[in-house]
Amino acid sequence: MVLSITVQYPTKKPTLQFGACGQIVKEMQKALNQRLIQLDTVSISPLSVPTTGYFDRETKDAVKYLQCLAFLTIDGIVGEKTWAYLCNGFASLPILSFGSTGTIVKAVQEAFKVSGYYFGVTDGIFGVKTETAVRAFQEKCFLVSDGIIEPFTWSALSKLDSHSSRCSVNAFRG
Repeated sequence: MVLSITVQYPTKKPTLQFGACGQIVKEMQKALNQRLIQLDTVSISPLSVPTTGYFDRETKDAVKYLQCLAFLTIDGIVGEKTWAYLCNGFASLPILSFGSTGTIVKAVQEAFKVSGYYFGVTDGIFGVKTETAVRAFQEKCFLVSDGIIEPFTWSALSKLDSHSSRCSVNAFRG
């Protein structure tokens, strides 16, 4: 299993959003395409955007799709966390374990709930039920079943059918 590849990225990483243009956008689009190929396990042909250097609606939709697959905030803006993911893949995501909290924990709980691993409240608190779900998922994926979400578990989570289906690229077109 290929865990993550490091993508060439610019040293300056300004916040990019719809309407931005220039070489930095072109470089971001190249990195975006590389990550989408790595992540997209649902589509017959993985999504890619033209590397035009213009942050158009198609690029915005592709950024939202990537953000969803990577459990990031889905806003279509390439800010610090999206840049980190574009450059470093799963290694840029937080390590989650018992006691962790936040929207990313809630997103994980939702993915596990739809998949039948989690039976608690989706409250964003990594407690006993979340840890049990993580361990069961890790075991099924032949990962170390320690209840900690780290890069290998993030990689497997991003390919979880219920999660990747929820992140259908069509959901972000419009």
